Amino acid sequence: MTKEASGTVPRIILAMGAARVEAVIDVQYASDRPSGFDYVVAQDPLPDLGMGVDVVNVEWIKDCLVSRKLTKLPGEESDD
Repeated sequence: MTKEASGTVPRIILAMGAARVEAVIDVQYASDRPSGFDYVVAQDPLPDLGMGVDVVNVEWIKDCLVSRKLTKLPGEESDD
């Protein structure tokens, strides 16, 4: 994620209604383990952080913002 995006994306997520957003350059610096968060935003290719961790990218955030709803997570098959 670019330096500009790392500052903008948390603000966008807060504006979308998140109660808390934490931005770190690496998951090891987070205040909680990945499973302690609702979503982990990462660059493509998305890392596998284990069971129960929803890893998303900036494109997913944009899709949710534009559609005004949570869309399918990256990697989930669509019903189309």
